[in-house]
Formats: sequence, C-alpha cells, structure tokens
Amino acid sequence: MVILGIDPGLASTGFGAISCGTSPSLRRCGYIRTSSRQSMPSRLLQVYRDIRELIGVVNPDMVGIENVFSLARYPKAGILLGAVLGVLYLAVEESTLPLFEISPREVKNCLVGYGGASKDQVKETTRRILGVSDLSSFHAADALAVALTVFYRNGGHGRI
Repeated sequence: MVILGIDPGLASTGFGAISCGTSPSLRRCGYIRTSSRQSMPSRLLQVYRDIRELIGVVNPDMVGIENVFSLARYPKAGILLGAVLGVLYLAVEESTLPLFEISPREVKNCLVGYGGASKDQVKETTRRILGVSDLSSFHAADALAVALTVFYRNGGHGRI
C-alpha cells in the first residue's frame, strides 16, 4: 500500500509518498517549484502535469491533500491556493484514486497530539516516525505528515 501526501502551494507544492507495511516507510519526497515569472495559468498547468507524472511514477493507492484556506487573513493567498487545490483535485480525480482532505490541525493532532503544534514539531515527529535523518524541505515534510495522517486515520494500515 502506498499513500501520496500533498502540501499545496503555488510557489512550491510538496509531495511525499510512504509505503505502508507493518509500519510506514519513506518511499519518495520532494516538491514542485514554479517560477513567479510565469503566468498563473502556466504555473497551474505545471503543477497539474507534474502531479499527474508523479502519480504515474509513485503509483499510489490513495492520496491525502492538506486542505487549508486562508481567506480571512490573506484573501489573495487563499484564492491562489484554491486554484492550486483545483488542479490537484482534478489530477487525483482523473487518476480515480481515493482522496482524503486533511486539515493542518488534524495533522498536528494526529502526529504530535496537540492541534497547536509548531511546524518544527510536526517535521521532527515525521522524521522520527519514518526513520530518516533529515527532511530539509518543509514542503516535503508537510506532505509526508499528511500521508502519515491518512495512514493513521485509516487504522494505521492505510486501508479504506
């Protein structure tokens, strides 16, 4: 069983895939970076194409996407994030994979035990659970945390 976690962002969309046996293990992680010099449609197309390609390479059984909207404090950022989420939803739907929307608070509660945990606490817990020495990208670490939350949400075995 493979779970792909995605941390959406226009400048950088993190991804992390875990293999789920008796315990989760790192399969692949990284991020998709877009250039602010490109038009918005070009950036969205890049995220869409790269996620579709990643799904083909990783061949996940399910996908978790961190779903967060910041419309109240940062309306423009929320709208841009909504556009990124739209192309991610489309890519996953076209792949006919089960999709889980995970809130940042759920990730923090699941992995750290406290909904107000810091990004550093989530990153360190993710690193420890997966037994990796370093997760240099916060975007990849967040995506792996989403994948782990899907794993634990489904009884620790990744099954629906």
